[in-house]
Amino acid sequence: MKVELFIGWRYLFSRRNSRFVSIFTLIAISGVWLGVLSLIVILAVLNGFHDDLKEKILGSMPHITLESFDNQPILGYDTLAAKIATLPGVVSVAPLIESECMAVSETRENSGAKLRGVDLAAEQEITRVKDHIVSGAFTFEDPQPEGQMSYPGAVIGSYMAQVLRVGAGDVITVWAPRSIKITPFGLSASWRKFRVTGIFDTGLFDVDSYLLYISLKEAQSFFGMKNAISNIEVRIREVERAPEMREKIVAALGGYPYTGTDWVVNNQNLFEALKLEKAVMFVILTLIILVAASNIVGNLTMLVMDKTREIGILRSMGLSGRAVGRVFVFHGLIIGAVGTLLGAVSGYVVATLLDKYQLISIPGDVYFISSFPVNMQAGDFILVIAASLLISFAATIYPAWRASALPPVEAIRYE
Repeated sequence: MKVELFIGWRYLFSRRNSRFVSIFTLIAISGVWLGVLSLIVILAVLNGFHDDLKEKILGSMPHITLESFDNQPILGYDTLAAKIATLPGVVSVAPLIESECMAVSETRENSGAKLRGVDLAAEQEITRVKDHIVSGAFTFEDPQPEGQMSYPGAVIGSYMAQVLRVGAGDVITVWAPRSIKITPFGLSASWRKFRVTGIFDTGLFDVDSYLLYISLKEAQSFFGMKNAISNIEVRIREVERAPEMREKIVAALGGYPYTGTDWVVNNQNLFEALKLEKAVMFVILTLIILVAASNIVGNLTMLVMDKTREIGILRSMGLSGRAVGRVFVFHGLIIGAVGTLLGAVSGYVVATLLDKYQLISIPGDVYFISSFPVNMQAGDFILVIAASLLISFAATIYPAWRASALPPVEAIRYE
């Protein structure tokens, strides 16, 4: 085995009469290098996208949301919250009133919205919207500008603010179809004016274009719910266990009439699509390594032709056909290993530079990020390296078989 490996290594450098073969070797190494480099960097960026999106979702929405069947109001929140808070793994609990509505600015611009009536202190233990305020503050207290009427405060997303053409301090009118009243003139939806006290930008289009926060008491008054709420928000310690924790919480409350949903179920299709995208990119970029493998096949085939007489001499000296085949297997694996090592190291360096210096910028108003997020995972490195070496090995089989099948006498006479 040591002899075959030594000869295979020597064949990498001894090129007395064939510069073309040497060039082919460099091309083969470069192809593997490029393929491994591309795979590692792209997979790291896709991991970064996944983690960044997950972080934004978990920071903008509750991990678990409970509600009553048929959207009936929930009474006795304090008692229910106390039961939920005693469960292992629960971090915080908060009341919520949620309803579809229509927001209209004073310039008659309008936008559909999901109104969320929250307790300010409790909500800050559930989401991190406060950390994403870009104008004003996450408060529902009207600053009461001099000479203007006082209104309850509302906090809206940045994209909704653009659609409505409003900023912090402007007044909007919120129409609530949920509170439709019958009047002598027909059906009439309730409406109420609010002053925009804050604008947030989470980087998630669905959140920034759709959510509108007001105080819990104001929402109860708006919808005539007195001390009732529509939902209970829960934040848990182990976010991946959200479906399991949701079932435990519902069971702790006695089951019916309570039900709920969680962030995993709500975003399952999105994250499944990201996993599929990662798998597809892996397959596509592996084609680069396959092209490089064809260069390894061509390189070894020409090397067999170039070394035919030497093969005959080795066979006449007692080296078996299998041993000759192993010489070329080792030679091809050395090419693949060198290219893989260079690709892995350079891929790590490039991904690190992208992460540290944010070398490539992308339009933040189009995507939910302004630069490529990067997350390198050991499992991806192992997968890419293993795939590269396996493909390199497969590329050596035919040329190695051809070399092992050469008759010694005819090989020595080969010109």
